[in-house]
Amino acid sequence: MSRSRNIQTQQLRDQFIDFTSTTAPIADHYLKGANYDLEVAINTYYRHSQTSANTRDNKPLNNIFNQYKDSTNPEIIGIDGTIKYIEDLGYQPEDKVVLALAEFLESPSVGVFERKKFILKWESAKVENIKTMKSYMKYLDVRLKTDQEYLKTVYQFTYAFVLDEGKKLLLDYWRLLLSEQYGDKLELWVAFLEKEGKKSVSKDVWNMFYLFLQDFVKDPQLENYDETAAWPSLIDEFVEDFKGI
Repeated sequence: MSRSRNIQTQQLRDQFIDFTSTTAPIADHYLKGANYDLEVAINTYYRHSQTSANTRDNKPLNNIFNQYKDSTNPEIIGIDGTIKYIEDLGYQPEDKVVLALAEFLESPSVGVFERKKFILKWESAKVENIKTMKSYMKYLDVRLKTDQEYLKTVYQFTYAFVLDEGKKLLLDYWRLLLSEQYGDKLELWVAFLEKEGKKSVSKDVWNMFYLFLQDFVKDPQLENYDETAAWPSLIDEFVEDFKGI
């Protein structure tokens, strides 16, 4: 980050703190979420503060959240708390169902859960203790394996969720989400991307590839693949490579 950008960010942080009487970590959280638009960040903060006030009435869920909350921002669970929470649920951060949990709790980024969403979403599922959270995780795990539309929902959520300031290295997430159902065909795709040196893909390619896999399963030789359809060019290139064209 350039010196001028650092100065601008510090000025926005100071203005946010002056206006809301909060701390620097909270200011950074909301400014980053608003792409450093001060007005949007402040409006979002007050909207969330109102929601948070309403959610504080649920003592069991707040007590659970407080076990894992961030030391500098009590309204979020940070990366360390997230790892501990996931382990207490009986899973590891690299397990596929953790992505389903992130989608369910509307996590804004990897390793972060917000209090308001944590309370509201678990309330909506009528879950108020770790034991029933574990049961709900098992339910999500089963849905991932048996419900194609739900898998698609989690799959599409994952693209934006795992991006890290433009980094779009998603091969590991393809394998994590899809290898169980589409192992051999997925590996053909991954091998093609690696051969071509493609380490990043657009959101359109990410989303359309899931639909392409459905067709690939039904048509293993891709004899009926329609190049005039609205497939991304990268998928067209894969089909040409697969057919040896």
